[in-house]
Amino acid sequence: MQASDKDSDDPMPRDNEELKTKKDRYKVLALLGKGGYGAVYSVTRLSDSERFAIKCENANAPRKSLYMDCNVLKGAAQIKSRHFCTVIDQAAVKDRFNFIVMKMIGKNLWDLRMDTPELRFSMGTALKAAAQCLVSIEQLHRFGYLHRDIKPGNFAAGRKETNEHHTIFMLDFGLCREYVKRGEGKVRLQRSSAPFRGTTRYAPLGSMMEMDTARKDDIESWLYMVVEWTSGQLPWHKLKSHDRDKVMQFKKDLRNKPEVQDDFFYDCPKKEFLRILKYVDSLGFYSTPDYKFVYFCIQHAGTANNVKDTDPLDWDASCPFNGPIESPEGCFSKYVSLLKNCEFLKKHRRNM
Repeated sequence: MQASDKDSDDPMPRDNEELKTKKDRYKVLALLGKGGYGAVYSVTRLSDSERFAIKCENANAPRKSLYMDCNVLKGAAQIKSRHFCTVIDQAAVKDRFNFIVMKMIGKNLWDLRMDTPELRFSMGTALKAAAQCLVSIEQLHRFGYLHRDIKPGNFAAGRKETNEHHTIFMLDFGLCREYVKRGEGKVRLQRSSAPFRGTTRYAPLGSMMEMDTARKDDIESWLYMVVEWTSGQLPWHKLKSHDRDKVMQFKKDLRNKPEVQDDFFYDCPKKEFLRILKYVDSLGFYSTPDYKFVYFCIQHAGTANNVKDTDPLDWDASCPFNGPIESPEGCFSKYVSLLKNCEFLKKHRRNM
């Protein structure tokens, strides 16, 4: 590795710096994003000039989130998920930073939405993205982790150069928590209280009330995210992170005030999205969510809005959709019996 500037206060990689691992050498190209204790950079592998991303963490960071990233991504590799990046390589630069090398991906879903003329996705793109993100959440839960920070910035499309720009990847596992006891497969006992984790705009109501979070809470955050990119904004979008109490009140009112529901679901498939919200609210801490039921509601919304499997995504409007069409694992729960009068279920019962 090239000599570093000993006088610099920033231990993170510098442009054109070479990083060496046991496997290879990498040259730092550009900073892609930066947080409190870490950063993401684009690099090129010197052995073959292939481009990757590296995620770095300050060696002195009080919270070692990179360790969690590695564990989660290894779990995803074991189930062969297509919605998680693969760890290609990893190493440390003594007294400066630790890093992992991963597949390079494209823009996150927040940036892709902001690129649209109306600052919201078309119905087809909104529902296709919702389905892929839901599948990735179910897969994360399947190998034992809660995300606890579901938001558009933590999902990204793949790169066109690798023909993955119609596939959505889940990112950033620094706030993840194992919800099962390792080796036992049993859900951890619910804590009497838990410090707030996540992003105020998308955080589940329970987390905002400092309750211990569960699998259902990731789905609640997912719904807030999906509503935002479908309608263009959330009713509390002008409130900041320090306005947590006001955002929490909005989310409480959403449960029992029709006028708040109308505002929240504006330009959304209200019937299906409200059904998801009510279902999530019916779950307890130890409940295993019926991911297929939630997926069914997304499918129903697509059918009701004439969305076709081949409809293009907004960020690749000239090409038919060729990304994954897959449902989460599991089967419909008893909750579906409450919907026997639903016209869509009557029409499609033979396919269930």
